[in-house]
Amino acid sequence: MARLAVAGGTDTMVATPHRAWLLRREAPPAWVRPQVADLQAALDRAGIPLAVLPGVEIQVGPRVASELKGDTLGTLGDGQWALIEPPFDRVPHDGLDNIKAVLDAGFQIVLAHPERNKEIQQHLGFVEACADLGLTFQLTTGSLLGRFGARVEETAKAILARAADWPLVIASDTHDTHDRTPGLMAAARAVAAEIVGEEEAGRMVDARPRAIVFGR
Repeated sequence: MARLAVAGGTDTMVATPHRAWLLRREAPPAWVRPQVADLQAALDRAGIPLAVLPGVEIQVGPRVASELKGDTLGTLGDGQWALIEPPFDRVPHDGLDNIKAVLDAGFQIVLAHPERNKEIQQHLGFVEACADLGLTFQLTTGSLLGRFGARVEETAKAILARAADWPLVIASDTHDTHDRTPGLMAAARAVAAEIVGEEEAGRMVDARPRAIVFGR
């Protein structure tokens, strides 16, 4: 995956294992950081010019704010941005309250793949409410390229159409070397450019994500 990413022009990636508190599946910083350090060392030994930073993808929930403050949940690049995902099947009844609690705790939020949520596919109201709170939205390459079905693709493009109002980033959401690969980024950027223009598409895949993970 690292070689594919570099071949596609990527120089930095954030490792974001899933943390799903309802499933009792954890990915605490104390585990993620040494794993990332070991991976970085292996990449350096292999001469692969890719920087990998620690992170975690967090399922929205009532304990997220306190666990971020207590450093039992990680952020993107150990900065002030948390990557938080809604479930795919619904918008939780307390989802907005939990998001507000994270913001009140002093963190900023990237909302992961909202286009894959069934309720958001019906109506962008939750995304609009999150935008009012200052969230940034992450669309995935596979969504823009129709890898998750027509409804997800349509919703991703509907969110893209709001780029003048909402801060957006495009992420590879890399999982493997054969289906959800880092090699999809160029094609997804081209799709975005058809809707928002080349300059804004470039910001979505480079300048804006870089500012998030490096705090600029």
